[in-house]
Amino acid sequence: MKATQREDKEVMVFVDASNIIYGCKRAGWKMDFEKLFQYLSTRFGAKRILYYAGLDSENKKQLLFYELLQRFGYEIHLVPVKHFSDGTRKGDVDARLAFEAMRYYDEYGKAIFLTGDGDYFWLLEYLLQNGKEIILLAHREGTARELRQLFGPRFTDLKLLRRIVEFFPK
Repeated sequence: MKATQREDKEVMVFVDASNIIYGCKRAGWKMDFEKLFQYLSTRFGAKRILYYAGLDSENKKQLLFYELLQRFGYEIHLVPVKHFSDGTRKGDVDARLAFEAMRYYDEYGKAIFLTGDGDYFWLLEYLLQNGKEIILLAHREGTARELRQLFGPRFTDLKLLRRIVEFFPK
């Protein structure tokens, strides 16, 4: 019997790093990205886990963290951090993540998005309307209402996975 179109394509994961990191921080815990990688690979059979974040090339600690993520197996996709006159910094990955989700459209039958950012609404709605199996993992408190409504039971609050993916210093 021939595999269906969805079964013979990869499961891909798109991680909006700042949304997940700061969501954990607001919730009072820290994500263990090695455990998260293992969970996504084992639970969903993810073959590619793409991690989107800002790059401050002068931040040595950040650079070491990205090297560590690559050793875990993440594909790192970085955008330069912009520095604003008020002292704030922002690495805006939304456009790149959305672009690449469409760029790889034919390569995956199922995708998992780790973000609660409402800026992804149109992308995620399009993917769902066009037959992609999409799962949304995010912090409920930091997830746009329209995304929670769009996903209904396909939305998973990261709080439910905390005991599996929480970081504990050694």
